[in-house]
Parts: sequence; structure tokens; C-alpha cells
Amino acid sequence: MQHARERAETGNPGQNDCNVATNGNAGCGVQVTDANSYGPGFNNNGGGWYAVERTNDFIKVWFWARNAGGIPGDVTSGANSVNTDSWGTPDAFFPNTDCDIASHFGPNNIIINLTFCGDWAGAVYGSQGCPGTCEDYVNNNPGAFSNAFFEFPWIKVYQ
Repeated sequence: MQHARERAETGNPGQNDCNVATNGNAGCGVQVTDANSYGPGFNNNGGGWYAVERTNDFIKVWFWARNAGGIPGDVTSGANSVNTDSWGTPDAFFPNTDCDIASHFGPNNIIINLTFCGDWAGAVYGSQGCPGTCEDYVNNNPGAFSNAFFEFPWIKVYQ
């Protein structure tokens, strides 16, 4: 499942081969270029909006920082319907070019999860000069995660 190197997206693609078995479980993710899209920048800015549009022809992902200009009104208002054609270029765009989306993706599930030591994080923890294992650190330092939580004003699903 190769994706074209040039896609209509503002983010930076990490891999072009979406087959996780060929690239160390990396998939074909795209890094959003806005530093406020995750971590301390996201938290300090009061969060933001993520939107995903999935059809049989493509998957598109947008991000807008909470206080950014140009956030579509149907996003900020929580409108009953949206017009993604007016949202501009997505941060990530996965076309159906070499991947039959309908046959590779089942129904969406929204999972909200604080996984501290998952497949990726657990594997790279020691390479960052951190002592012990990720699991030991999490189990023995609960105070380090006192600010690890999600707060959602709303989650909207459109069909």
C-alpha cells in the first residue's frame, strides 16, 4: 500500500508505505506542522480541534489550534452539519490511490486512551537516556502524571 509522495496536505509524511509489517509498525503517519497540535503546546494553548473525514475515496485530517485564526465556523459552533470543502487543505490526506479504503477499514471506533508505555513509547523509552523501563517509571512515579487527562467540550460524529 504505497501512497504518492506528493499529496494535497500541509503535514509532513513520515512513511509512504502504510503496511505496518514492512516499516516497523510505523504505518504511513503524517506529522502536523503546528507545534500546538500535541503535548505542552497543545495544553498551554487550551487545546484545539481535530476533524477526520473518511470516505471510500480518501481519509482527511485537519487540526486547528484553539486560538488560531481561520477556524471554520461550522467547527467552532458545533453545527449540525459541516462543509469540509470549505476547510482548506487538510493536514493529512490519504487517497484511495493504492489502498482500497473500503476493504481495509471497518467501522470507526473512537477510543480515548492514555497509553504511557505502548508499542512505540515502551520501545523507545530506554533510547532517550531514561533509567529503567517505561513500565517501572509509570508504576513508581504516579505524581508525574497528575496532569495527564483529557477534557472534551464535545465530540461530534457526522454521517
